[in-house]
Amino acid sequence: MVILIGSEEAINRLATAEVAFIGRLTHVTPILSVRSYPPVNHYTLKFEDELRPLKGSISTIYEFHYQQKLKQEEISGNLDQIIDMKAPHVGRLYVAILHTDDNTIKILVEINESDLSLLEQTIH
Repeated sequence: MVILIGSEEAINRLATAEVAFIGRLTHVTPILSVRSYPPVNHYTLKFEDELRPLKGSISTIYEFHYQQKLKQEEISGNLDQIIDMKAPHVGRLYVAILHTDDNTIKILVEINESDLSLLEQTIH
């Protein structure tokens, strides 16, 4: 799945999430991608030490795995530009929804600072 954007997307996805947090991305490490069409990209993402839990329990791990698979309809034009545009970016704020059994991010939603209070009010 590609990175989603906005508080509305985050609220919709959080409705069914068991484990989720808000965090600012501090480091992105691309890992060998699977050569397929559409492409599958793998990343190790490191977040700031101050994770804000939204749902469930977050361990003291700040490094997570994330797999991104573009859907066929998301590919048009220059593939390299699309992948770069959809890649996670350091310094941005994200809602991360995790798989419940490990430290793998299932869904990543980019949000703004202005979305924080709305998200925290909606969840709590």
